[in-house]
Amino acid sequence: MRLSYPRSFLSLLLFGFTIVAAPLVFALFANAVAFERLATLSEQDVLGAVKVTQASRALAAQAASLERAARQYAVAGQAPFLEAYRGSRASFAATLRSIDAMALSDPQREQSAAIVKLEEQLHQALSSTPPSPELSIRLATDFSRLATRSQALVSLGEGVIEEGIERLRAQAVKSRSNVFWLMVALIPTAILLIASFTFLIARPINQVGSAIRRLGHGEFARAIAIEGPGDMVRLGEQLDWLRRRLVTLEEQKTRFLQHISHELKTPLTALREGSDLLSSGVVGNLNAEQFEIARILRENSIELRKLIEGLLNYSAVHAQASFLDSRIVALRDVVKRVVNDRKLAMVARGIRLDVNCENVTAYCDEEKIRVMLDNLLSNAVKYSPERGLVTVKVYKDHGDAVFEVADEGPGIPTPEREKVFEAFYRGTDAPIAAIKGSGLGLSIVKEYVQLHKGAVEILDGPGAHFRIRIPRRRDAGESVAA
Repeated sequence: MRLSYPRSFLSLLLFGFTIVAAPLVFALFANAVAFERLATLSEQDVLGAVKVTQASRALAAQAASLERAARQYAVAGQAPFLEAYRGSRASFAATLRSIDAMALSDPQREQSAAIVKLEEQLHQALSSTPPSPELSIRLATDFSRLATRSQALVSLGEGVIEEGIERLRAQAVKSRSNVFWLMVALIPTAILLIASFTFLIARPINQVGSAIRRLGHGEFARAIAIEGPGDMVRLGEQLDWLRRRLVTLEEQKTRFLQHISHELKTPLTALREGSDLLSSGVVGNLNAEQFEIARILRENSIELRKLIEGLLNYSAVHAQASFLDSRIVALRDVVKRVVNDRKLAMVARGIRLDVNCENVTAYCDEEKIRVMLDNLLSNAVKYSPERGLVTVKVYKDHGDAVFEVADEGPGIPTPEREKVFEAFYRGTDAPIAAIKGSGLGLSIVKEYVQLHKGAVEILDGPGAHFRIRIPRRRDAGESVAA
């Protein structure tokens, strides 16, 4: 399934931040709802029950005042005591009405109704019976029942408070559990969303970086296509245009090198043949100075021919550098071929050779590996002193095949170790510059190493010491036989 990106990279960023922030916003909202439920439960149950209990306690105190005033009037029969009774009764009735207006449980409402009924009976008894000691005793019994009812209402309120607190505690535990499991669910969700959008954001950036690296390494065969927002897709199209332009320029450069090389070979052939005729005395005998001039012309024409052939070879390398004819190759056999090709040159100069090759195989282009080793061994023989030692090693290191070629020559100065892989570069050190060459051998080595996704480096040593690493595995990751 192909991913559908927004039109711009900024839109992708905003969309990603919004989606990643959504679970966090949801978590905040869920926590706010949980706290609101706790606050509501606290206000409705606990605070309401506390108010009822406070009113019930005030009612019990007012019942005691009502009893005292009623009994004083029943004993003394004086008007001030009757007024005190009426005032206390009005306060008692107001408190009862406020209690009835509150949220009461069924037992509390039954108890409140019983208190109203009992207080009404006491009022009728006090109103219809003349003051006397007997009335006071009777009232004491009835008011005792009223006090009991009032105290029972207080106890019911305290019970409601305890029940409300217990419900509040249970709700708090439930809310805490819900918040915990919500966090447990949201953390991996947020991590997954962050990872997903990181991938979506990084994918086109990595594709652009990979495309730029391929262009920098001269890999122009594969078209550049960026999958992402519209502006990144347009950037990919511009990079692909740049790739096609570089391919065109590379082809023009290759054709130019080929044409100029062929054009130079014709006058060079005439120059060499003329110098050969002069040196052989066909047109007449030459004196010593004339013969020396003819010899110089002949040697330089030969050197120039080598340079032109080097240009043609360099053009061929670039023409073939876009593909590999890879198969499983026994590297020891490749080394033997290269050594046999250079054996005469080494014998002529008395060069000693130390070959140490493990039985290593690699999935590679055999001919390009041969050219790489031949160039390195040719340089080692060329720069080694008479009867010098050249060392060749092949071994495996984890998933890589490693080649090492070392000599006892003047070596390569550290500041020039990166430059020697550039085309046509020749060292500035006097012993190195004095040895003629095209300056293309190491450039071809680096081209072929990069084509194999490997690396080449120059190590410290008494002479030049090169190390090449190439992967031993196929592109799909299938390992080759050891």
